[in-house]
Amino acid sequence: MANKKPASFWLRTPVWDGFWILSGVWLPIPLIALSSADQVLQVVLICSVFLLWLPHRFATVYNAFCTPAYRELVFLKKKRFLALPALIFASTFLFVFAPRTVLPLDSVTRIQVLATVFFLYNSYHFAMQHYGVLSIYRIRAGQPHSGWLKRYERIYCVSVGMVMVAFAQICHGAEVVQDSILYEIVPGKSLQPALGVLRVLMPILVVGFTLVMLLGELKSKRRSPSKVIYVLGVGFQGVLAYFLSPLSFLILWGVQHWLVSVALAGHMAENDPSESPAHSRWYGFWNRFNRGFWPTVFGLCVLTVILAPFFEYTLHYEKIKTAPRFLSWVGDLVENSLVFNFFIALNFASVYVHFAMDRAVFRFSDPEIRRVTGPLLFAKKILPNSSST
Repeated sequence: MANKKPASFWLRTPVWDGFWILSGVWLPIPLIALSSADQVLQVVLICSVFLLWLPHRFATVYNAFCTPAYRELVFLKKKRFLALPALIFASTFLFVFAPRTVLPLDSVTRIQVLATVFFLYNSYHFAMQHYGVLSIYRIRAGQPHSGWLKRYERIYCVSVGMVMVAFAQICHGAEVVQDSILYEIVPGKSLQPALGVLRVLMPILVVGFTLVMLLGELKSKRRSPSKVIYVLGVGFQGVLAYFLSPLSFLILWGVQHWLVSVALAGHMAENDPSESPAHSRWYGFWNRFNRGFWPTVFGLCVLTVILAPFFEYTLHYEKIKTAPRFLSWVGDLVENSLVFNFFIALNFASVYVHFAMDRAVFRFSDPEIRRVTGPLLFAKKILPNSSST
């Protein structure tokens, strides 16, 4: 009998995974080195936004509506892929534009409410991406789909990747928090001693949670080096949230998340085995386009170069005053309050839809979604029948 081929620990290759998926380990190194160079970090942030921010937001939308393998699934799951995003989109615009007689909140308060929902759910969203990556590597390593270590993975991702990181950002008054209601209710001077204790205690808890995770992984009969590296990256971020400047950590936190999303979108599009549907010109076109990893990534990046000025500068209106000249027309446009509110609503609506679409595409507990997404993730290797996440 031929020997069973050993499981690959990587989604593609160690180098590819190392750059796109495991950036939480190497990305902190240049950011620590540049932590005192604010002007350089601003340039890095702008470049990251224009190359990765919106591509990551539209990644799963692209997979669902531009990858032929999802064509039947989208129509089978209309409520999840069509009705729910439409409802989220419409509800956000209604919240922003509802008359004061219907919704007695001024524009600033409405934006604060939307920003608060964004910050809280976005923190959970980041944690679930961590859990999703760990699940991918668990499957690649052939590890059991049940047991304490799998349950602890979710606890670890929510505790470290969500709660402890979010607490650090609130304490630092990070930019991602400043537009939310949370920024206004940060405890005053009377509780600063308690906050000081928590700021010391939280990094210790992050290290403790991470050590338990690593020990459990190392004791596994099918231990995965890729999972170990990813856990180290998550733990590293959890600690650095309390020590890096808010700007440095914003880049680390965001870019690591964006790289994973963009990489998975290109990877899944490339693995689509579908033939060009003769009765669908739309999916037929994208079937010919999705011939490799880079066409998808390039297409998403082109989209962000076009849309980023509107999305970025309407959320940070004060930056318009110091924007480069080639973006000054955006400032002239959004001087109109109606247009400004339109782009505010569009920004929040698109990010909320992004949350829903990520959940729809990667909901492995659903057998129909698993049947489509599994082969695209694992290069035609179908996921087990049991729920894997």
